[in-house]
Amino acid sequence: MLDWFFSPYLIWTVVGLLLLITELTTLNFILCFFGLGALIVALLTWLGLTASLSSQLLVFTLSSLFLLFVLRRTARKLFAGHADAPPDYAGQKVTVVKTIPAGGEGAIAYRGSEWIAFSDAPGPIPEGAAVIIETIEGIRVKVKPVE
Repeated sequence: MLDWFFSPYLIWTVVGLLLLITELTTLNFILCFFGLGALIVALLTWLGLTASLSSQLLVFTLSSLFLLFVLRRTARKLFAGHADAPPDYAGQKVTVVKTIPAGGEGAIAYRGSEWIAFSDAPGPIPEGAAVIIETIEGIRVKVKPVE
């Protein structure tokens, strides 16, 4: 009576679904490929193509690793956002509140605070001038004059 309950394809299906559900809580994009590998084994076992435990483990290992190495980068790009998108501060136009000398530091007003600013500009940038934020390096902001 309980033979269907302990059938290999059902066990692989449950393991695969548990791994996929666990992936939803971690978002590491690793467990989902092992979950998909377990579901592949469940399908092949249900079709009668992987009868022995050793063949099931071999298919699980190969399919999981194949999916992991081939699809992980694509899945991260699709679901984790775009890491190569420019940060929200890049290109923001701000005002110099303390003159930025050539090769030195001054200050800018950004988001209601005064930030230490520096520039690669050949000359000084006077107080009140408009500049564009290029990057934020630690607590300092690299700016360039508005052209």
